[in-house]
Amino acid sequence: MPTRTYRPIHVGTLASGTELILPMHEIVGDRSGPTVGISAGIHGEEATGVEIVYQFLRRQDLSSLAGRLLVLPIANPFSYAAVSRGTPIDMMNLNRVFPGNADGFLTEQLAHKIVEGFLKHLDVYVDLHAGGSTPTVDYVYIINAEPLSRAFGSRLLYRPKETLMGTSISVTRERGIRSVVVELGGGRVDQSAYVDRGIQGLLNILRTLEMLPGSPADPPSQVALREIVTLRPHHGGLLLPEVTTMGGEVRSGQVLGRIVSPYSLQELEAVRCPFERGVIVLTHLTPSVVEPGIYGFMIGNLATAEA
Repeated sequence: MPTRTYRPIHVGTLASGTELILPMHEIVGDRSGPTVGISAGIHGEEATGVEIVYQFLRRQDLSSLAGRLLVLPIANPFSYAAVSRGTPIDMMNLNRVFPGNADGFLTEQLAHKIVEGFLKHLDVYVDLHAGGSTPTVDYVYIINAEPLSRAFGSRLLYRPKETLMGTSISVTRERGIRSVVVELGGGRVDQSAYVDRGIQGLLNILRTLEMLPGSPADPPSQVALREIVTLRPHHGGLLLPEVTTMGGEVRSGQVLGRIVSPYSLQELEAVRCPFERGVIVLTHLTPSVVEPGIYGFMIGNLATAEA
């Protein structure tokens, strides 16, 4: 039977006297195989990934596991507790400061600890993200492990021209560690379907790696996007979405949502599709209070996509 051990990584002590740790779990199978790392909660308001990890370990039978799993269900505990994208003490974005600095700001110290205690020990890395508190998202990055990215089972994939520096993926890619970034769920809607898909996606990846018995489920018809544009409103107020079908096709100039003033009750801005043929990658499924510059919509360009 696999052995499961809780191996928290000590980071430091807060002014309140509370110990700040990274809650890492290690599961070692009876047979040899790769070491796969799974992380969630790098951004504290992206809670869907945390639930995916919890439910995956609770529901799945890992008695036949080959190799080793290192699981970091909450990579930034402080921001998770505050439901914040940034770390409350310094308000830095953890996923922009890797590989970190042992003597830097708290967020940089967190990144350094994650690299040394987690990322450096992996053969394969799966990083779970979500839309956040109000937007919902659905796609998977193709980084350096396309078969594994496709095996997760999302219909939309994204092949970026370059990896954003300062991310955990920038560290693993530089080290030749096969890496998958998942963007799934979020928003003020029931997350059950996204959690179920996340569990199946992790299972498919482990089966593709032959770490668990059985064949991975066949993925749906997939589209690999080469271009995604993030549309950020210039006004704050009440965002009323007009397109709420994830993965739905939109046309040039089509209104995706409107920002209205809850005070004057006037329309302040209409956010429109920038491509002749676009696809919804991120949207708000319910009306939301927004500020200027937030993630309004993400639209993929179908004209340059790989079918």
